[in-house]
Amino acid sequence: MKQISKHVLLILLVGIFVGSIVSCSSSGEVTQDMIKDSYNDYRDGKKKALNNLIAYYRNPALPVEIRKQALLKVIESNDPIGLQAVRNSLKDGSDLDYTLVQTSLQALSKTSDPENTRAILQSMTSTRAGYIAVRDEMFTIIEDQVDARSVALILKLYAEAQEDYSSFLQNLTLTLGKMDDARVVPVLMSIAANKKVDIGIRNLAVEILATKNDPAIARLLAEMLNNPATQNQVKTYAISVMDELKDERLLSSLIDALHDEQATYYAMLDAITRTLGNFDDPELKMAMIKVARDDEMPSRFRKRAITSLAVYKDPEIAGQLIDILGNPDNFIFYSDIRDLVENIDDADLQQKLQHVARSTQAEWERE
Repeated sequence: MKQISKHVLLILLVGIFVGSIVSCSSSGEVTQDMIKDSYNDYRDGKKKALNNLIAYYRNPALPVEIRKQALLKVIESNDPIGLQAVRNSLKDGSDLDYTLVQTSLQALSKTSDPENTRAILQSMTSTRAGYIAVRDEMFTIIEDQVDARSVALILKLYAEAQEDYSSFLQNLTLTLGKMDDARVVPVLMSIAANKKVDIGIRNLAVEILATKNDPAIARLLAEMLNNPATQNQVKTYAISVMDELKDERLLSSLIDALHDEQATYYAMLDAITRTLGNFDDPELKMAMIKVARDDEMPSRFRKRAITSLAVYKDPEIAGQLIDILGNPDNFIFYSDIRDLVENIDDADLQQKLQHVARSTQAEWERE
């Protein structure tokens, strides 16, 4: 406790001393040689020289390059008081520009200290407040002076704002995912369930939630599966985690989603097979042949494909269709294929049809 009190007192004293030096240094020119001299004095054991360097980089009246050189020397010192001064500058944010902020962040990224996180979060809050104030003032002027030529720039600004927000949410989601705290679960769920958020970020939130073994994730996935707008995006992931979550509602929603997908697929196929016969295109013919020969395809679609193929009177197509009769289960199409062959009036095809039919029937009787 005493050590903490001493540390706090030391920081306060440094702040007071720095304030006095800032007012003094602003009255005279500061050069890179002065920064080097101060750093050399610090290395020679003169601790007050570090305060000079802190004062230099925090002095908004000095050129940015001079301030950056001073900041780099403070960082190079690796002195606890110097690093605390860097954190305090980030928290305040009022006397730093982005160049100095980035330099400070790069320095803090090389040290592991909980104070770094708190300082950076406070910096984000203070800089955001400043940005919003300036932005609102800008829009006040724009509203009074906007013209048609500005529309394109405003739309671009809108698009960029959306990208910025998505980037922020993605970073926030990843950060929350690394926190072992139950309080982050509702936030992640809110992100995952928000229809206005990019689906990639929502899926990321869902994946992170699954690793936290929270029962609420199964309910969320079930809701997203029941929503046509998000069904396709989460379906694959829901299948991958179904075994781990073991949730009855999730399983039911997944079955319904797959059933809906199958129904949509068959509806599309139904429309396609009705239309294919109206086109005389080699690739479309191959598509119909594929449907007709597919034993996994519903019989009504196969029958329609065979009927459509009959209009071409193509011996090669007929030969491929005769081949499917080698499977006894396909004899339901025998009359359709026979009519197709008869319309071609080819003796070889007639013979092939009879041969395949007899061979298949004999094989079936033997079994």
